Amino acid sequence: MEIIHGEAGTERFTLLDSHTTDWLGIFAAALGGKQIHQQDWAPTVALRGIHLASASEPVFVGARLQFERLLHWTDRSTLDLALLLDGDKAKGQQVGRREVAPLIVDHGQLKIGLHIRGDQFDIKHRPVSNRRSLKASEWAELSIDSSAPVPYDAFDTISKDMQDLLTLASYEPCGSLRRTLIVTDRDSGAGRAGYRREVEVMGRQVYRTAPRDREPLPKYLFTLNDMAFDELVPKWLALKETARMGCNILFGLRYISTGYIGARLLGVATAAESIHAALCPTSTPLPKAQYKALKRKLLAALEDEPEEIRDFVNKGLRNHPTYLNRMLDLASIPDAQAADRVLHDRTRWATMLKNARNDLAHANERSDEDDDPTPALWLLEVTYALLCLVLMAKLGLDAAVQRAAVDHPRIAWAAMQYRKLLAASDE
Repeated sequence: MEIIHGEAGTERFTLLDSHTTDWLGIFAAALGGKQIHQQDWAPTVALRGIHLASASEPVFVGARLQFERLLHWTDRSTLDLALLLDGDKAKGQQVGRREVAPLIVDHGQLKIGLHIRGDQFDIKHRPVSNRRSLKASEWAELSIDSSAPVPYDAFDTISKDMQDLLTLASYEPCGSLRRTLIVTDRDSGAGRAGYRREVEVMGRQVYRTAPRDREPLPKYLFTLNDMAFDELVPKWLALKETARMGCNILFGLRYISTGYIGARLLGVATAAESIHAALCPTSTPLPKAQYKALKRKLLAALEDEPEEIRDFVNKGLRNHPTYLNRMLDLASIPDAQAADRVLHDRTRWATMLKNARNDLAHANERSDEDDDPTPALWLLEVTYALLCLVLMAKLGLDAAVQRAAVDHPRIAWAAMQYRKLLAASDE
């Protein structure tokens, strides 16, 4: 069922794309007896605060998004952290709140903004207890505003792309903490025509945030200190659009962190091939003109051969790079020093990944392999790290930033374990 309207107290709800999960009385109804008197429905998405006429109704003019780790990645604050903190330790100095101007960038008919928001100081007076307390918080929020009303799902792709940017930068899965849509009220009878209000988006996500007892300060591959927001966002959205399939597979390995190592290794190997094909579409073993001339000569030399032979050569001869060539080309995109610190030996890495990909894709069994998943695990991890470096290089992040990214504890540990794996195989 496309649309279900409901109410809970004073709140209006729209349930979208719902399906039944349970019912009572259906068998009696099938026999011509009693009617169904209870059904349970599960929606894909629920919108809190609106009754939509249809799923395609264009009434929304913006979206507001909050992601994990977003605030610290921006390295912006309404408080003067230089005075307050020494690393993550309090200095003992105190300071009030200040305004931080939003960062805005245009993207087609959309405006994407980064805002640092905070609530008012909560002051509690307890004269009898001889106490006065003061509490405040701040958070980062992304805004997406459209120049014309759009349906509820029009912001889904760009929201997911910005979420993936945080996942790339933090080297961790970044979940969505809150999603709201902005609607312009058209109820002139209530005197609220033109009033902008929020509609909460509710629904199950592939990756859901989990409560943490302790939240250490995250280590990022890059932050807004390394590239300005108005430069980074357009470059990232263009890059993601170019290599969407490969990036979706790649970041899916972060959002879904469980599964068989072999299947995950095949996933990262597939992502690597897809990203290379998207970023290097003109990569061929021979120049196109030379290849076409060669193919004409070969076919001309086979004029006396049966048609099936000519057809075999015509269809079998291709000017595409091999998987090994694609991986070596991919490894040459990032800063050479950063890539070599991760892979140690590019040719050996590319060969190992090619063999693993072929074995997994074709269900091959190599006689010298055992059931130990450790080699596949570290091959998976260093390949993921390399692809992150590739994306960083394509964004224009300089060599110093890429080299610093390799010092990320998770990347450094994986590179060390992979190096031990190579050394053990040489013995």
